[in-house]
Amino acid sequence: MDCRDGGCSTAAVMFGVSGIAVLAAAEVGGELHLLVETTDRIGGCRSCGVVAVAHRRREHLLRDAPFGHRPVVVMWRKRVFRCGEAACPVTTFSEEHPLAAERAALTARAISWATDALTCDDTTVSALARRLGVGWHTLWRAVRVEAARRVARPGRLGGVVALGVDEHVWRPGRYGADRDVTVMVDLTRGADGRLRCRLLDVVPGRSGTAYKSWLDAQTKQFRAGVKHAALDPFRGYANALRDGLSDAVAVLDAFHVVKLGTQVVDEVRRRVQQDTVGRRGHSDDPLYKIRGRSLPRFLGHVGCV
Repeated sequence: MDCRDGGCSTAAVMFGVSGIAVLAAAEVGGELHLLVETTDRIGGCRSCGVVAVAHRRREHLLRDAPFGHRPVVVMWRKRVFRCGEAACPVTTFSEEHPLAAERAALTARAISWATDALTCDDTTVSALARRLGVGWHTLWRAVRVEAARRVARPGRLGGVVALGVDEHVWRPGRYGADRDVTVMVDLTRGADGRLRCRLLDVVPGRSGTAYKSWLDAQTKQFRAGVKHAALDPFRGYANALRDGLSDAVAVLDAFHVVKLGTQVVDEVRRRVQQDTVGRRGHSDDPLYKIRGRSLPRFLGHVGCV
């Protein structure tokens, strides 16, 4: 298949961009190697705009999204142009194409693939880097830029009716301001009745101030659209909701309702045990034997509320 004289629909579907021709394909060492080049033959100088002359080609090695279990290597025969304007400060320059950014190690499709996997799948940067055949830092540098671009998209937080918040230990074993983070999630139910369970944002710190600052940074439309806000019993989050989302109904999340309820039931059992026999429960004591029997009934009752 030779697509050099026009657009190649197969390559366009493969890479998600037009103007790319696949010249050759081979399997080398368990990897799929593709030789590609662009189909555009005319380019303008990036400085003066004068039509440039093809000077030579140079090879740009890229890693693409894997094909099944095989890593994909793309060898892009990139054109090098020479500006024909004598007064132009630019002499030669390489062509640009949406296939990959200048000096990039990954194609745009590979970066999008990895970012989607981190968003939707239970995976890690290390696992994705191994599948692509690159190092952790190489992948993370590219994903961090793409993730920041997606986070900045207008309307990303649109349609959030139920907002959830909780703390998370980001770096176990450490102490300091960067150990804990506050996590915001979308708990809105879709048209099919299922929870979205969509991660909205993560901010450093575990405090009401961190949550309040995040709420203040959102648009008025977002804050007005939130009707219910779920939180744990932490007073700082409750204060942030009172000040930042005064019209939303604060709801204690189901996990902490169950946890606090079972804790109370167990404390009552222990208190009755002490008042009855004057000591903690032993294996043959009736109250100790039923310590787990009453909890399933309680959990089922709470789950129906």
